[in-house]
Formats: sequence, structure tokens, C-alpha cells
Amino acid sequence: MKEAIANANVFNLMIVFIVILMAFFVGSLGYSKAFKVKDFIINEIEREEEYDDKTMSENIDKTLSDIGYRVSKSNTNRCNDVMNAEFGSSNSRVTVANTSSKYEYCVFKIVDDNGARSSYRYRVIAYMYFDIPIINNLLKIPVKGETISFTTINS
Repeated sequence: MKEAIANANVFNLMIVFIVILMAFFVGSLGYSKAFKVKDFIINEIEREEEYDDKTMSENIDKTLSDIGYRVSKSNTNRCNDVMNAEFGSSNSRVTVANTSSKYEYCVFKIVDDNGARSSYRYRVIAYMYFDIPIINNLLKIPVKGETISFTTINS
């Protein structure tokens, strides 16, 4: 009888180990997808040196569709809420750059005005999701990144 109880404990330990291993696997897949989305958007902005919502949105949406990134369920852009939480509601140097995407990512333009020379950069926030039915909508972890700083000379 002792061997049966010991085997049950070993079996339970193996099940817990497999569940933890699967959680790490699902987490790494979600993180790599969000990291890929963030890097793609940053590379597109740096290539064009500006984010133009009308021209870049179609190219980004097509690539995000190919990657399999999550479409917004409400079809509304929640980047204004994210901007208020991230930068504060009274910050006048930050604006939302993307307004027409059906995917859940945010692009913010941050302007640093220093008199004769001003610079701007973009902050991109993509989200990591766990596609597990029970905790599907509970965990939405942001993955953030910024572009290089672009400088303009005011005349």
C-alpha cells in the first residue's frame, strides 16, 4: 500500500511540473509575439522618420494580421486612456499618433521643444496576451519601446 501512495505523490509532482512548464511556454510565445509587433512598428517609424496614420496603418495592419496579433474586440482605440495612465492627463507634449487601427497597440508622439532645436520620438506599446480560456482577458501585459530621437531645426 505504501508504494501506491508514493506513486500518486510522484504522479502529482509530475503534473505540477508539466503545468508550470506549459505556463512558461505559453508566456514565452506571447512575449515573443508582442516583442515582434513592437519591433516591427518601431522599425517602420524609424525607416519613415515619422508615423503617418493614413499611410502606415495599412502596412502595419497587414503585417499584424500575418503575425496573428489580436484584433481589438470593441473596435475602439483605447490609446487615450493608456496615454492618461502612462503620461498623465495634463501632459501637453504627448499626443496619440495612431487612431485608426483595429489592433491593440498604441503609438505616442513625444515632443521635446528646446527653443531653436526641437526633437521628437515615438513610444510604442504592444500587449502580451495569454491565450488560455480562463485567464484570457485577465492578463494583458504591456511591452514598451521607443524610437530614436528625431531632431528638427526651428527657423
